[in-house]
Amino acid sequence: MINYSLILSTNYTNKSYVLENNIYEGLEWYDTDPKPTKEELDNQWDLVNENYKKNQCKTKSKQLIANCDWSVLQDVKIENKNEFINYREILRNYILNPVENPVFPTEPTPIWTMTKI
Repeated sequence: MINYSLILSTNYTNKSYVLENNIYEGLEWYDTDPKPTKEELDNQWDLVNENYKKNQCKTKSKQLIANCDWSVLQDVKIENKNEFINYREILRNYILNPVENPVFPTEPTPIWTMTKI
């Protein structure tokens, strides 16, 4: 299903319009430029959808990596620090090379080191 709202909000940010029910027939065009045809909008869908999904991948990866920043601090003593390093490497790769359908790894559970201070 084509998301006209997403296409318009991505590629027509400076245009004046109202969209009802996310259907082309519900598009009221108020801009001085000509209203894009249904075919023009439909042809933009694949690229807009791909970029949207990649941006979602990147955003979620940034959130997940931020949630475990604590794990790689020097004063944090956990036995499985390397698991966190590997986990974060996968997330960084998604940030640098986002994909449409990522398979996010599960965050490791910390195994705390029992050392005396």
